[in-house]
Amino acid sequence: MSTMDRGMEEGGGGAFSFARAFNAVRRRLALVGAISIAATLIAVAVAVSLPNRYEGVAVVQIDPRQETISQVDSVVENLRGDNASIDSEVEVLSSRAIALKVIDILNLRDDEEFRPRSAVRRIFGFLGLGGYLPAEEAARGVVHNGATQRLDQDPVGTRVGRVQPGDSTPERDELAAAFQERLKVSRVRMTLLLEIKFSARDPAKAARIANTIAEVYLSNNLASKTQASGFATELLESKLQEMQQRVADAERKVAMFKADNNIFDSEGNILSEKELSRLMEQTVSARNATATAKSKYENAQRLANSPGGTETIAEVLDSNSIRVLKETVSSARKREAELATRYGPRHPEMQKVRAEVAETQAQLAEEIARQVANLRNEYVVAERSEMQMRQALTTLKEQEAATKESSVRLLELQREAATSKQIYESLLARYKQTSETQDLQLPDARIVEQADVALFPASPNRKQIVLLGLFAGLGLGILLALAFEFAAPGLVHPDDVERNLEVAHIASVPEIAASGPGMDPLRSIRLVLTEPRGIFAESVRGIRRELDMRHRSGGPRVIMVASSLPGEGTDVIASNLAHHYALAGQRVLLADGDLRRAPLTRKLAPQRTTGLLDSLIHQTPIERAILHDTASGLFFLPAMSPTPLETARPDMLASRRMSETMATLKNQFDIIIVDAPPLLPVVDGRVLADYADQIVFVTTWRHTPKHLAKRALHSLGFNHDKVAGVVMNSVGRQALEDTYALGTRMAPAQPRRMAQAA
Repeated sequence: MSTMDRGMEEGGGGAFSFARAFNAVRRRLALVGAISIAATLIAVAVAVSLPNRYEGVAVVQIDPRQETISQVDSVVENLRGDNASIDSEVEVLSSRAIALKVIDILNLRDDEEFRPRSAVRRIFGFLGLGGYLPAEEAARGVVHNGATQRLDQDPVGTRVGRVQPGDSTPERDELAAAFQERLKVSRVRMTLLLEIKFSARDPAKAARIANTIAEVYLSNNLASKTQASGFATELLESKLQEMQQRVADAERKVAMFKADNNIFDSEGNILSEKELSRLMEQTVSARNATATAKSKYENAQRLANSPGGTETIAEVLDSNSIRVLKETVSSARKREAELATRYGPRHPEMQKVRAEVAETQAQLAEEIARQVANLRNEYVVAERSEMQMRQALTTLKEQEAATKESSVRLLELQREAATSKQIYESLLARYKQTSETQDLQLPDARIVEQADVALFPASPNRKQIVLLGLFAGLGLGILLALAFEFAAPGLVHPDDVERNLEVAHIASVPEIAASGPGMDPLRSIRLVLTEPRGIFAESVRGIRRELDMRHRSGGPRVIMVASSLPGEGTDVIASNLAHHYALAGQRVLLADGDLRRAPLTRKLAPQRTTGLLDSLIHQTPIERAILHDTASGLFFLPAMSPTPLETARPDMLASRRMSETMATLKNQFDIIIVDAPPLLPVVDGRVLADYADQIVFVTTWRHTPKHLAKRALHSLGFNHDKVAGVVMNSVGRQALEDTYALGTRMAPAQPRRMAQAA
């Protein structure tokens, strides 16, 4: 493996590795640096343009203790201290209604800091920087640098009314939005304290607004409770008058119905009501008794039948006799344990105490069985009693259903009257309570700390903004570098080849600059001649070295250069490898084995009329088709013939004539290098593999799909063992120069045509 290939392999395989990621970033340091510098400059510009902002911080405590002056319930429930209630109050403090009231109180509509914003301001607001655009110093005249004015000197109730629907205008909406951008309300850890932070360019303004928000919140809380109580009093009063008339009408209907139908007894009740009520109560009691007896019996039976159940059955049965027997057994077992430390198992005392334990356990079992039997009897008796009660109740219900329709109607009237009376009494009691508490409301919160004028700005944190821009740019640049590195669908590194194709990687060949106007069209296939000190020539020398190391036996050999798909540069690799061997003094034949496309023939001998295919079809001597380049000493066998390629028979490659031709050529040349057609689209390359001693498989760096390359190698069948290795073609220059640097630049060369052999 060549020096540059080992360097690429050390850079990491196709899978992710830190070494490969490091190399990828290093190759693209210019990209990473440019993005980092650009992001840092943007961050610096933003940080410098942002004005200082100060915060006023007030603290409000939610008081869930429900302190009341009277002993009756309030219409509005006091705030609870649960998380949902606290979070709700945070939203109330941050609401648009509070914002508009504070704006009206402090006349912030004339403040430049809160005026409707331009499109630029809206963009900054969307980015979370809404409060950082510069404003005129005159806007600060709204707030004086003196002490904060308290709302108790100018009550909110006399200055701010309820926000009406008509008050919602685009201007007020933008004022409220600008106000809310600068307001932050949060809960102090898991306490009942709410921290109100308001940021402004003037520290006195920030403190005053924060204190005003807190006082408006308390005022609104108290006003809402007082208003709700007054509204409830009015509603209850009108409802009481209505219910009073309804109760009187219902009671009058009941009395008239009883008098008209004469269906009441001496006490004024329906005759069957008492008996039905008594039987229903008795049935319920019997059902409960049956359930209790059944539960006791089933629990006792389950414990008696389960292993270890006797340990807890005494508590279930609540039997003193069982407890005494259990204690006796426990005492006997303790004595047995004590005697076991002094006597053997056959000692009379041991036998006596064991007999005592067995006897007591037998008594305990008998007592448990007796108690369980008693529970069963109680359950049977209770069940029978319940059944009798149900039968009696069913009979009475059938009798009740058969009574006159007037009895049913009477019950309906009585229920209506009772319901109306109950509602009336409840409303009357609530009305009295509400009337008493209407003027005795207290707010559910209190201010524990007023905002002071800040001495130092709270934002922006310019150092943090610059560092954030730097790291963001650095991260973005690294991500882009890694994306370019790992997004390739094909083979990239030597480890990709050996892991995916299970074939050795023998060389990485750099990409060749595309030929432009005035450049030699044959430049790419003769680079080892024109630029012998270039990276490309060094790569070809690496291919030759690997091939020679794998061919120790000596003698003539056939080297086939193949690929999986067309256009992967096999003609370039084959031609330059052949020229390199020829320069070393060996007798080398370069054969164009692609009978369909003939890329080498079209480049080196486009006017040639005889070639390999002509020799195979017409059986002309193969020597007549061979060309000789006197400059490099290379021999070339074209593929062309007068016969059109589309009518050529590719099966001629598998003919006896082809075998004889290859044998003849091996006798005349030291090395035969065959540029084979792609293995997957046509079968020609797989046929030519039968004549090869070594196969060089070419892939295009980053482009040849791994699964197609693997399929092409598998298509070789038994000839797979002839594959000497894989050459990655068109590798990026930067990828090679990271590990192997030659200061040679590629220069165009003058074309040289081959002369036909005499």
